[in-house]
Amino acid sequence: MSSLSEHPTVKRFRERTDSATVKPRATPLDAQWLRQLCLDAGADDVGFCDIDRSELAGERADILRFFPRTRSLISFVLRMNREPIRSRQQMLNFTKPASE
Repeated sequence: MSSLSEHPTVKRFRERTDSATVKPRATPLDAQWLRQLCLDAGADDVGFCDIDRSELAGERADILRFFPRTRSLISFVLRMNREPIRSRQQMLNFTKPASE
């Protein structure tokens, strides 16, 4: 295979994507339900934002290139386990007070 585009899985995906018709939802998703779904799946916090926010200007083109129908984004946070931090410097940087 000379390139990724020739891989059978990629070909099959593109065939399905080209032939698929996605109908817009008649009603929007319920934010509370979606938030609870993310929390139930293990997220520690969840947030939503509109794709048109000015803060996303630098990321918008890439997001829409891969997910052209995007209208909103979900951000979820997971707590970090401190145990795997190996060096003292990393630990100091992690626990440094905000006022320094």
